[in-house]
Amino acid sequence: MNAHLPLLFLDISGGELIVILLLILLFFGSKGIPDIARTLGRTMRQLRDASNQVQREIQKEANVVKRGFDEQRAQFRIEEPEHRRPVPGQPTEAPTVPPEAEQPSK
Repeated sequence: MNAHLPLLFLDISGGELIVILLLILLFFGSKGIPDIARTLGRTMRQLRDASNQVQREIQKEANVVKRGFDEQRAQFRIEEPEHRRPVPGQPTEAPTVPPEAEQPSK
């Protein structure tokens, strides 16, 4: 790996970064930089909080949809009718096929 990797940020070399920082210092002054950093920090925190809130809302709605799906699946679970359920102690009969339903083998 490149030993100068920590100095590179979005393909900006160390010298270019120093020039950019000097221009920022000249443009905003030494008293304005802390305000800019504070504002940038607040903005980043607000973006992170908004992103977390959106993720929570999506997860909450996904849980509501999943719960509704599970309830519907439980309601539509097909059970065997009473007259078709085997009675304990009685042998079960194999289904019979009527003779007209049988197909001759070729």
